[in-house]
Amino acid sequence: MTKTILFLIIPLAIFSQVRLHDWNNSYYDKYNYSTFQSLDVIYQEIDKNNIDYQLFNAAIFYCTNIERVKYGKRPFIHSPALEKAAQGHSEDMVNYNFYSHTSTVRGKRSMSDRLKKVGIVYSYAAENIYDKNEINPTYWSFALSLVQGWMDSKGHRKNILNRNYDYLGCGAYYYQNLEWKNYFWVRSTQNFYGK
Repeated sequence: MTKTILFLIIPLAIFSQVRLHDWNNSYYDKYNYSTFQSLDVIYQEIDKNNIDYQLFNAAIFYCTNIERVKYGKRPFIHSPALEKAAQGHSEDMVNYNFYSHTSTVRGKRSMSDRLKKVGIVYSYAAENIYDKNEINPTYWSFALSLVQGWMDSKGHRKNILNRNYDYLGCGAYYYQNLEWKNYFWVRSTQNFYGK
C-alpha cells in the first residue's frame, strides 16, 4: 500500500514542477511584481540547455515594475506584441552577431520596423538593449542584475521611469562566449510603448 502511494506522489511532484516551469502570457493576469517573487522556480539556476525564455522575460518584466513602483510610477502592463518584438531582436542580435538598436536583418532594421511587424504603429516608444553575463544565475538574479544595469544608465533609466509609457515587453537570448565559457551570456531587449 505504501509503495503504491509513493509511486503516485513522486510523478505528481515532478509533474507539478514541470507545470510551474511552463510560463505563458495568461500568468501575467495572475501575478504582479510582488506575488511573482513567491514562485520557487524563479530561484532555480538557469539550465543553459533548457531555458524557459517566457519565464525569463517575465522575471525581467516584474523586476522592471519593482523599479517603477519604487519611484512612484504606475506598473507597466505586459504586452505580448512588445515581448515578441523584444524576443525577436534579442535572438537576431545573437544569431546574426551584432549588438545594436539597428538590426542587420532586412525588414527589421529599426525599432519602428520591428514594432510594425508585430502590429504596433506607435506614437511613443523606446527600446533598451543589454549584453550581460553572470556566473550560475537564477532567473530572478539575472533579471535583477539586468534591470539594475539599465537603472545605472541615464538613458535606459529614463525609458524605464518614463510616465508616458504604459506597456512593456521584454526578451532575452542566451549565447556562448568562447573566451568566457564559465559565464552565462545574454543579449536582452526591452520595448516600451505609450499611446
